[in-house]
Amino acid sequence: MLCKLCTSATNLWQHSSFEQHYAYCPQCELIAQEESYNVSLEREKQQYDQHHNTLENEGYVAMFETFLDFFWHDFTCKDISCLDFGSGPTPVLSTLMHKRGANVDYYDKFYQPKKVFEGKSYDLITSTEVFEHLNHPLETLTLLAHHLKPQGYIALMTLFHDNSMENFWKWWYRRDPTHITFYTPKTLDFLAQACGLKLIRSDGKRIVLLQKEG
Repeated sequence: MLCKLCTSATNLWQHSSFEQHYAYCPQCELIAQEESYNVSLEREKQQYDQHHNTLENEGYVAMFETFLDFFWHDFTCKDISCLDFGSGPTPVLSTLMHKRGANVDYYDKFYQPKKVFEGKSYDLITSTEVFEHLNHPLETLTLLAHHLKPQGYIALMTLFHDNSMENFWKWWYRRDPTHITFYTPKTLDFLAQACGLKLIRSDGKRIVLLQKEG
């Protein structure tokens, strides 16, 4: 099987204790679950409906504040236009960005399905805990880049794997049935370059900041 991102040959990752099979790409380090094991949209939404991510959840809010602090100082003017792509049931991140003075739109395919971004471009697009759910991440990042202003930023958050097959099978993040695609900063650098973006920096754990060229 060829990698869906860089088209290099992949290695099959399988384990006797688990049903799912994955394709691991040694070139770009993408791990993709074989599509036949992906859950239905109905099952996916059921999983999200179990989340209790609200402004009252102090740990959840603190995670987002740390995420914003990672790149917010890049904006000398805080009156910026933002899109939160994949906001979830409650637009917590959008609320936090609004409190920092930003003008924020938000979209979620289940909970806010109106495509408010059509015909618009943004200084900043955030997408947190979204890309691990995507079967075709290149298509999504291409879409986001299309709606980004020149020199604008895309900030992504998804937990990175460590390239160890042994650790991967033990990894709690893999066990969510809606998590089907896994990355490292190297993977996201490949993605960025394919979309006319540049990886500016990463925390090496779960955050990358990308910038549009031009």
